[in-house]
Amino acid sequence: MRVVEVRGLKWRYRGSRAPVLKGVDLEVEKGEFLAVTGPSGAGKTTLMLALTGVIPQRLPGEMEGEVRVLGMSTLEVDVAEIAKKVAVVFEDPEIQFVMSTVEDEIALSLEVRGLSREEIREKILWALELVGLGEEFLERQPHQLSGGEKQRVAIAAAVAREPELLILDEPTSDLDPQGKEEVVEAIESVRDSLNATVIMVEHEPELIERFADRLVVLDDGVVVMEGAPQEVYSRVEEARRHAAYPPEDIELAVQLGLKPPARRELLELAALLSSSLDGLCAFPRSGGGEVVVSARDVWYTYPGGVEALRGVSLELRRGELAALMGPNGSGKTTLAKVLAGLLKPSRGEVRVLGRPVAGYSRLELSSLVGYVYQNPQHQLFCQSVFEEVAFGLKLRGVKGEELERRVGEALRFFKLEELRDEHPFFLSKGEKRRLALASVYALRPELLIVDEPTTGQDRRFGEQLMEILRRLADSGKSVLVITHSVDLALKYADRLIAMSRGRVIADAHPLDVLSDAGVVREAKLKRPLKAEICAIAQRQRRAQP
Repeated sequence: MRVVEVRGLKWRYRGSRAPVLKGVDLEVEKGEFLAVTGPSGAGKTTLMLALTGVIPQRLPGEMEGEVRVLGMSTLEVDVAEIAKKVAVVFEDPEIQFVMSTVEDEIALSLEVRGLSREEIREKILWALELVGLGEEFLERQPHQLSGGEKQRVAIAAAVAREPELLILDEPTSDLDPQGKEEVVEAIESVRDSLNATVIMVEHEPELIERFADRLVVLDDGVVVMEGAPQEVYSRVEEARRHAAYPPEDIELAVQLGLKPPARRELLELAALLSSSLDGLCAFPRSGGGEVVVSARDVWYTYPGGVEALRGVSLELRRGELAALMGPNGSGKTTLAKVLAGLLKPSRGEVRVLGRPVAGYSRLELSSLVGYVYQNPQHQLFCQSVFEEVAFGLKLRGVKGEELERRVGEALRFFKLEELRDEHPFFLSKGEKRRLALASVYALRPELLIVDEPTTGQDRRFGEQLMEILRRLADSGKSVLVITHSVDLALKYADRLIAMSRGRVIADAHPLDVLSDAGVVREAKLKRPLKAEICAIAQRQRRAQP
């Protein structure tokens, strides 16, 4: 049975110059687990909204073509009727939460079905168990949950009403590696229990290869590749061209001139090829220069008594790109906000260029330490891309030719020149993230703190962004990036600062940190295959006489 039929779908948002979807054809069979991937701005979220009827019924724009879901035309059947059989989980679970407890949140989706209180309770417990959560979560407030728990509650609320089609738009993007596995395993459990059809937008190739039956690659508003995940990823160069980066073992095997073998075979080959792996294992190493920001025995306790930081001490230097990593809830964002002066330590001291943070005005401090939020929407509010970048400069008295020059430089640096007159609302998430970076970069801070810049982005964007941050560090700036992407940290960072339960548990070169099994386990990191190969090769070289 065919669950989804899309024929010649085109869509242009009202007020946008170019269409987002340019002729999509897609079919999905009952019980199938379909993964959708592709570069940021390719139209993936727009396609998901079209499958729910939100496009064209609730968002203004121009549509051509046809979409049928479970036999229902999205042009003829109201969104509310479609929603009885189609459940959606968005990238940010918090935008879906409207109730004060987990129990009420899940119950909300069941009340319209006319069930008894006992039946509702039974289905709530069933849905929680399905996603790996217990009865003890019923009275918890959504804001008290970790990122992985929030996402699983959102999935539980969606599946409690037993949908025939479950649509998930990047459900793992905000999660640490362990959380990603847990959420997708929960989705797989839902699929098996309900015999539901699953469509998931995802960038992680390892998750796609492990769970999906079929992979569709969307680029520039059209389907450009389609097939079983291994089949698509085996066309390495073509897949990379469309930002569908293959799993690491396939990519590494091709890089080494080998046919893609199993992970174990690559590790066995590492010892034999140790002398020829110098290029593969060449990672950045910088001793750093002057200390820009230092923290000494910093503690931070939130109202309510939650200790987010417990005695953190570190220094960030010029010329360094440091990656801050650790599980959701380990204190990374709290530490970043304390370093930027956005939060005041409960105990301890933060100094910027040797001077206590308290000695700076807000304007002075924000010119020295730039902070880019995890969600770019939190700092975008102007009517055009140009005005957004110019805003902070105008506050500091920059005007005329100097203003035009510095805004233009920032737009070029982040590849936004063609969008200078566009309203930020119409930008893709990747473009919004680059815009947020550009607006801070234009102020020329000495330390740039970037919170989860690659979240929800394709690997190509992640590479481009980390290359930009690497260039900034090489130019003498200090850069701190919070990320869950271990492979990008290994490739671009001088230091990996690992956190767990409010403490720094490791601070060294990424390869050295990833060689410590205890740190990897406690910080819930995922050790990349390249790190394992390089560690083996390094040990082999040391053992040679």
